[in-house]
Amino acid sequence: MSVKSLKTETENVLSSGVDEANRRVFFGRYLPNSDAEDSNDFNTVSIEYAVRAIHKMIDQNSKKPIEIHMNSYGGDPYSMLYLHDLILSSPCQFKFYGGGAIMSAATWIMSVCDERYIHKNTTILIHNGSVYLENNLTDAEIRMDEEKRLQNLLEEIYANNSRMPKSFWSEICKRDLYLTAEEVIAFGLADQIIEYKKRGNLRKLRHQTMNEKVHHSTMKKIINKVYDRVQVPYKVKDLILNGPINEEIDESLVIEDNTINSEIVTTNNTGESSES
Repeated sequence: MSVKSLKTETENVLSSGVDEANRRVFFGRYLPNSDAEDSNDFNTVSIEYAVRAIHKMIDQNSKKPIEIHMNSYGGDPYSMLYLHDLILSSPCQFKFYGGGAIMSAATWIMSVCDERYIHKNTTILIHNGSVYLENNLTDAEIRMDEEKRLQNLLEEIYANNSRMPKSFWSEICKRDLYLTAEEVIAFGLADQIIEYKKRGNLRKLRHQTMNEKVHHSTMKKIINKVYDRVQVPYKVKDLILNGPINEEIDESLVIEDNTINSEIVTTNNTGESSES
């Protein structure tokens, strides 16, 4: 593959949010080379990209999973329902990977996927629909009825994809509710937290730096300068530093095909080093 074609392929993935080669669809905010309002969040354009790509992936291999990667504040509910229906009618398995913000309509896609993984510090927001006031009473009533229909559908989607009944979702969706990853998994809207890697064997330089002996007088001067800079009326008398960190290693994490030496050196507070 030429450099030019590789660049074009990369640009297409960034702009469309679709990586057909790896069977991944991305939803986020503010794409490069596009208007600020045009994003691969839930809107008609991004959903069309995703739907057409998903159909192509199904034709290529209906037995291989398709991944949805998302950091989204939500978006158009009708576009979301289009993607929701496609996922459920597809013969492929869908794996959801969420991080950052999974909010509003984004939670509908998270809940319906077959396997649902979220990062530890993901923030999830669920709430009821928003009401748009119209110029006259009749239009406002029509809009209100439609909002009620969408809200009822939302609660059914949550109930059908979690361990909590519809009555529970009807109550808590009356207000904006922010949930942690652990809480969402407890309710059954997601399946598993994406755990951190054991990074000890990737941090050789960090351990070397942290193991160097600390000169307390020098450190006190630096800390006091920083306090002065932020106008904190405090001077260090007794220096307190964090103790040594003995990090676990994962031999499968490699750099340039060479596993880093797993030997980790730790330091006690006196500056004396010891091998773990």
